[in-house]
Amino acid sequence: MNRPLRRNLRKVRLLAVATLSLALGGCSWMFTDRHFSREQQSSTPLVDFLYADGNVPPQDAQPELQLPIRVGVSFLPGGAGLRNFQPGAVDRDKVLNALRDHFKALPYVNEIVIVPNHYLHAGSDGLAQIEQLSRLYQFDLFALVSYDQIQDASQNDRSLAYLTIVGAYFVRGDRHETHTLLDVAVIDPRSRAMVMRAGGTSALAGNVTALDAEQHSVAQSARGFEVATEQLVINFSRELADFEQRVRDGTAPVKVVRRATKSGGTGALDPLLLALLLGCLATSVVARRGCTHVRHRLGGVFRRGRQP
Repeated sequence: MNRPLRRNLRKVRLLAVATLSLALGGCSWMFTDRHFSREQQSSTPLVDFLYADGNVPPQDAQPELQLPIRVGVSFLPGGAGLRNFQPGAVDRDKVLNALRDHFKALPYVNEIVIVPNHYLHAGSDGLAQIEQLSRLYQFDLFALVSYDQIQDASQNDRSLAYLTIVGAYFVRGDRHETHTLLDVAVIDPRSRAMVMRAGGTSALAGNVTALDAEQHSVAQSARGFEVATEQLVINFSRELADFEQRVRDGTAPVKVVRRATKSGGTGALDPLLLALLLGCLATSVVARRGCTHVRHRLGGVFRRGRQP
């Protein structure tokens, strides 16, 4: 084989290797750009909502609860600057219904009302909004649920399989982690004091293929809220039991009194109403006696007229 032919074969081989490298690299870049080291976070900060101006007012007044109580519960509204994932209405309703169903049987709770979060607005005075809603719906306490969720997607050691397109279908080369925090804060709208607070967390992780990454991320996020809700109910029950014990011991930061009930049945009568009733009764007796006397006289006349 002559030298020119060898040179041409060598060029062809180099060209083939270069073309294959570019093709494989293109496949790798196609999936790597989408799934390598991606993080997204969504949250509703409680402090930012309650104190939009950044100033926390002093809380000198002691809250007073009149039993039984009426409680409003709502999710914090999302701010305009939030990006990425935000829980949908179904996920929010699951959390609120779980809290309502678990605590509505308490003997000192009259009613728990779910308030849609569009009644609240981020960026303005959150405490003033709570106070206005509580006056409108006659809430004794208002519970605010906030959340913080972080999702992280990265490629593990198996990501080298993405050098082939088939690997994106069958190789679980993406690592997805979801960390969720749910927090509930119970606030007295009149004194603007925080009465109680509890939280629940969850941490989920799993490997997924490149094509199923988006669907897996949404499912893992919803599951994270479910697990965090279960932990929230458990922790809130524990905090509530401790709060009840402190109320009985007199060490709780609130004053609890029994709501005055309206007297029913045979209560005291108004003097004027009593006088009117006695007058009607006397008039009725006199009229009845007069009718009886007239009947007796008429009866005597008829009897005398019938005598022979």
